[in-house]
Amino acid sequence: MNGNGRPKGLTETSVLMSITNAMGWAIIDWSMPKAQILFIIFTISIFIGYIVIWFYWKGRNWARILVLPASLISLYNLRDWNHGGAMARIMIGTEAILAVFLLYWLNTRPIRAFFTNQPEKRLSINL
Repeated sequence: MNGNGRPKGLTETSVLMSITNAMGWAIIDWSMPKAQILFIIFTISIFIGYIVIWFYWKGRNWARILVLPASLISLYNLRDWNHGGAMARIMIGTEAILAVFLLYWLNTRPIRAFFTNQPEKRLSINL
């Protein structure tokens, strides 16, 4: 734990997830028909991802739980390794490495305790 009560690694994993989340925009093939629709879909997905990452960073257990299946999906995406260009491979590889770490780390006793000992609050965004 660091000085503010968060476990060491929480901020770092939040930043890494934020970066890999934004990489979704970089793999859009703008030469494809209807690339703009794909951009809109990716933007909505990325925005939802940032909301989850924010609450993960705040210590909400439901966000930790959502990160776990997202990590499994990142590992599943390795099947697309040979179907994309260099940027897609960077994204797939980075997400897979982070996924392996998160699947282990988020299930360790101290990290689970941090997330489950927090009082659950309603989903709210204070502006």
